[in-house]
Amino acid sequence: MATNNQQRLYDIVPIPNKGTGVIATQDIPKGTRIMAEKPLFIVPTDIMKRGNEVVEKHITQKLKGLDKDQQRAFLSLHNCHGAKFSPFLGISETNILGLGSPPVGGGLFIEASRINHACNPNTQNSWNERISRETIHAVRDIKEGEEITISYIGHFASYDERQSILKDKFKFDCACEVCSLPPDQRRVSDDRLTTIHELDQAILSAGSNVKLGLRMVHKMLSILETEGMYNSQVYRAYYDAFQMMAATDDKARAGELIRMALEHAKVVEGNDSETVKRFERLAANPTSHMAWGLYGRKRSQEMGPADKDSEAFKTWLWMK
Repeated sequence: MATNNQQRLYDIVPIPNKGTGVIATQDIPKGTRIMAEKPLFIVPTDIMKRGNEVVEKHITQKLKGLDKDQQRAFLSLHNCHGAKFSPFLGISETNILGLGSPPVGGGLFIEASRINHACNPNTQNSWNERISRETIHAVRDIKEGEEITISYIGHFASYDERQSILKDKFKFDCACEVCSLPPDQRRVSDDRLTTIHELDQAILSAGSNVKLGLRMVHKMLSILETEGMYNSQVYRAYYDAFQMMAATDDKARAGELIRMALEHAKVVEGNDSETVKRFERLAANPTSHMAWGLYGRKRSQEMGPADKDSEAFKTWLWMK
């Protein structure tokens, strides 16, 4: 379970072949909140849509309102775009992180923006609107001295697509663990990632065919586990399955699935995120979901096996 930590768990240091990055200064258990940082400034989505000239003017105004130390910290951030943009715009384009999903804008962070990319990162970055901070949570155990990483890509993509996006937007060739796999293993990984993306797009189109929908969710979760990936997609998959059961008035399965979604959301975003609070309300009263009973009402309710670790429970939950 994610917790707020008073002790600093990381340091910002030079990373070979990567410039500056962030490393763990002690062992960090999965689910730990590593950072919760306020943005130096925010560029709202409506400003971003109005072009570089408007964005640059907005950034310049924001920088004028900062103190000298904050301005120096901003100017010390990496600019991967060289002379393509002005220095202010280049630094911002390189370092801004999206706020929310869908994003309400982009935030510039002095520390979180220094975290380097990995295609299968060991942390998840999330905008916590309740506390107005970008949070970084460990999504697996991190060893002392290990580099802390996030993903700069917002979806599951093949090796070629990832390399193209990262080269275009951030001007580097990714050599992370996933991208450094031998070609045959990389092709297998690409196939898994493609399947995850396809399943994610198809799940809710299953409509009232909940057995098909559940099979797709279960398959996606199995592939994520095989690929060693753990991120917000996990809790979203359980939530998708919950919504299917809500629409079919299946109280027992809906209750189990929203509790699972809640458990994984706490790991990825912390106990205080808006997602977690929403899932807590649904876990307390699953029938409050707006789609409850959309596909009709059940005359009787089937309860699952008591042993939630048993194969019998898994068979029941996923309607195998």
